Amino acid sequence: MTGGFSFVPVTSDVDGGAFSWKGVSRILGPPWAHLPIISVGLLGVQIFWSIEMSYASPYLLSLGMSKASMAIVFIAGPLSGLIMQPFIGVLADNCTSRWGRRRPFMLGGAILCVLSMLLLGFTRPVATWFTARDTNANDSLTVFLAVLSVYLIDFSINAVQAVDRAIMVDTLPSAAQPSANAWAARMLGVGSVVGFFVGNINLPALFPFLGSSELEVLSVIVSLTLLGVHIFVAVCVKERILVNPRRHKTFLREFREMLATMTTLPRVIKHVCLIQFFAWIGWFPVLFYTSMYIGDLYKHSFYASRSPGDPELSAEELEALEEQATRLGSRALLFSSLVTLVATFVLPYFVSESANDNGHARLRGAKNFIKTLASRFKIHLAMLWAFSHALFAVCMVMTGLVDSVFGGTVVIAVTGFAWAVTQWAPFSLLATAILTSASLGSSAGSSIRLTDQRTPLRSGDAGDSDDEVDVVIADERSAFLARDDDGADSRRADAYEVNTDDGIGQVSSVMSNSAARVSRISVRATADEVDEENVPVDDEHQAHGLSAKAGIILGIHNIFIVLPQFVITAIAAVIFSIFDPQKHVSGHSVVPLNTNATASADTTAPPLLLWPRDSEDVETASDSVVYIFWIAGASATIAFALSWRLARELQHQ
Repeated sequence: MTGGFSFVPVTSDVDGGAFSWKGVSRILGPPWAHLPIISVGLLGVQIFWSIEMSYASPYLLSLGMSKASMAIVFIAGPLSGLIMQPFIGVLADNCTSRWGRRRPFMLGGAILCVLSMLLLGFTRPVATWFTARDTNANDSLTVFLAVLSVYLIDFSINAVQAVDRAIMVDTLPSAAQPSANAWAARMLGVGSVVGFFVGNINLPALFPFLGSSELEVLSVIVSLTLLGVHIFVAVCVKERILVNPRRHKTFLREFREMLATMTTLPRVIKHVCLIQFFAWIGWFPVLFYTSMYIGDLYKHSFYASRSPGDPELSAEELEALEEQATRLGSRALLFSSLVTLVATFVLPYFVSESANDNGHARLRGAKNFIKTLASRFKIHLAMLWAFSHALFAVCMVMTGLVDSVFGGTVVIAVTGFAWAVTQWAPFSLLATAILTSASLGSSAGSSIRLTDQRTPLRSGDAGDSDDEVDVVIADERSAFLARDDDGADSRRADAYEVNTDDGIGQVSSVMSNSAARVSRISVRATADEVDEENVPVDDEHQAHGLSAKAGIILGIHNIFIVLPQFVITAIAAVIFSIFDPQKHVSGHSVVPLNTNATASADTTAPPLLLWPRDSEDVETASDSVVYIFWIAGASATIAFALSWRLARELQHQ
């Protein structure tokens, strides 16, 4: 599942006719609130993702599905990311609704998300409408509706996420894209923390009128949250109306162009895509099987502490055991999310401004302790990415060595550091590669330099030495503004100052806007201090070189993120089928509707079947997940070797 961090670019159609527009894009409210307003939709999206990751797996297992079958169900994640985002992008790009291009799909997708989540939360009651309760037909229909709801959630939330990204690109000028992307990252981080934090709360006790189980109450709360934030965005953001859509390319033509581009990509971009392939073989299991792993550790220690003569656990005791196991899994994910959130804010300051910094680049205007400390300890972005792969691989190996909940929680929490780099570094390197190749006019098949090669301006004010800022693209604190073809500044770039501290946000100007090109930057004020209403919002300049193919390149990059998810899903299904044979139970006999099972990430299966009191079975019960994590670690090791090689090449350029 690729939701929560993907960058959705707007592909350029350089051979099409011109768009015709009516109206002006703008954001209501004070200028300082514009970026939070337009990015708050992603907060709801990430909370939605977190709840689905927390509850879908254990709920499917509680209905009687085997682990192998459950793993296959979650192929819906990568499948939806591969299909829905480009499909919705094409439809929205050519939408002529009087409400704008993005908002109709935003609200329509949000409504479908709400219906899908409510179906997941109230699957058993819905199945009871059509079949008698506590019958095989009722159980089968419940499983079918639960699987259907998972697919509907994945496809609809991917559509909403794509539109949330696109509306930021449509509404904000190029100079504001870095700060907008930084705000998007903050919303995603906060949403992840909130989503996993609720796993520690007994919601049915607080909101009994919303449902009798944790999943029922959560489905109502997250549905209202998602719909509420997107209604807020739709009201506050006013779009231009597309009157005359240009002729768009067919899917077949887009596919052919993507294949042609894939074979002629610069060396750096090819390396990034290959690294992502192996990295995501590692990340997908962690996202979906972490809570299963923590819960297994807890249950193993619990049953190992029992004596052979102890009485059998009652239904209430088993229920309490399940609740505690899922609560501990949710807590581990919460700690990981907190580490990710902190790292997202801190790490950009430790990235060197060029390949020749040697760890001691001067950071101008350092005003706080973090900046001062970071100026003495700097690392190239590609090297930081390599280090994150190595750290992740070590964590995956450690999952088979620790035997306590505390140890497992620490291991999972440490992966939050690597996850923060994963959401940032590859997109930055791609943006840098695209921009530098455009400015240098390098051939598509050549290797490209990841250093700032901005061309001096020719306008009357271009001679100001004070405006020359020595910031390298790979530093993530430089912003790339659009330029006119004759070399003069575009008005929107001049009018919009850039917040250079939002390091993680620098990608958007090219990753989400194919018309972005290399230019000068202004660092005299933050983007939050500028009134976007005084800035034109349409980029009508034609991109050149790889900049014109930014959307296609990001589509290729997305393929290298999605394909490994199919690979590891198939591997996980095989491992589960071998080491966790079919352990079906009747869904209505496992998790009654009045349980308070808490959100956690992945699988909590029927305790009576998965966790017998025999100590030998208990000791080996969690090995299947560990084996998958070890495969993830091996793949991350390959990613480390490739990214280390890339970092060495870039540092010597």
